[in-house]
Amino acid sequence: MQHVDTAPPRLDPVALADGPGRRARLEAAARRLAAITLAGTLLGVVVGGVGGRLAMLLLARLNPEATGVRSDDGFTIGQFTLGNSLGLMVLGGAFGLLGAAVYALVRGLMIGPRWFQVLSVGGGPAVVVGAQIVHSDGVDFLLLKPLWLAVALFVAIPGVYAGLLTVLAERWLRPDAWPARVSGPVALAPLLLWVPLAPVLAVLGALWATRDVARRRPAVAAVLDSPVLRWAARLGLVVLFVLALVDLVEDVDALS
Repeated sequence: MQHVDTAPPRLDPVALADGPGRRARLEAAARRLAAITLAGTLLGVVVGGVGGRLAMLLLARLNPEATGVRSDDGFTIGQFTLGNSLGLMVLGGAFGLLGAAVYALVRGLMIGPRWFQVLSVGGGPAVVVGAQIVHSDGVDFLLLKPLWLAVALFVAIPGVYAGLLTVLAERWLRPDAWPARVSGPVALAPLLLWVPLAPVLAVLGALWATRDVARRRPAVAAVLDSPVLRWAARLGLVVLFVLALVDLVEDVDALS
């Protein structure tokens, strides 16, 4: 009697990684990035652009003597034109786009309940970006008083942006949210926003491809999924946060 081998066929993991499965993973990753991109850009326009304009309006009203002075960012204090407002919203959208890229890279490091994720993700950019905005040289924070209000406003803007991005992006990344239900061209359309910043998108794509290829090897996949590596990355972000906080405090102290 002829022997029949009933064992299941052995599957080549490399072949599996190169087939339709990889295309499906690529599309899923692209849909996630597109959803985060749209959320980040919209919030950049609203929080950074509109919110930044309202903050400048408030500070200009409180400091009429500074009207006409050119700020460190190239805007004329107290002068609110349609062109300046649109320019600020475009700038806010651009920074929101970059914020979306950062969020896409670090979202896997979030821990804890949703409220803690919102606070931690919002607090980091508030201090790191705030430390870049607040500086002791130039005219902005020397002329605009009260100092505490000027600092609080421009620290709050990136913090509110990042906190809202956490809420909106994660809502849109749910399996039942619209980015997962609409057709591919519609879902991926927000990626066109990256055209002016194509090199950043290329870097994100290269990182995804490198990670996807590396995961073909079980040993490398185990390292990438290691809790030690994740906690080391979180520790690096904490160090960055502390250094930025020290810099921010020093600048505020020099301005006081």
